[in-house]
Amino acid sequence: MKRNQVVIEGLLAKRGTLRHTPAGIPALNLVIDHRSIQIEAGQRREARCEVDAVAIGELAVRLSKHKLNQPLQLSGFLTRHSVQDRRLVLQVVKAESVNSATGSGTRQNGNQGDQDGDGTR
Repeated sequence: MKRNQVVIEGLLAKRGTLRHTPAGIPALNLVIDHRSIQIEAGQRREARCEVDAVAIGELAVRLSKHKLNQPLQLSGFLTRHSVQDRRLVLQVVKAESVNSATGSGTRQNGNQGDQDGDGTR
């Protein structure tokens, strides 16, 4: 198996209506607005993007209640939107609310997030 892991922080820019799959599983479309400074070839570079994301199951229900324009850290993997639509989408498997003042977070499932602000666990 090849690695396919993404972790990104940003603001919850858009949130679709909570829906259900044909199997009855909750699903939610999201857009995350990411802005950061990254180092590329030894130089500072501003990184800005909007990332389409989808949450499934209980995570979709919890994120459907998250306030817009509030910071989140999302973890998951990239895949196609659908068989016909080849655009990339982040399938969210973990979400944390981020305290923008400290950079630390609390997981949506209630567990403690990043303890020292360095982005690791």
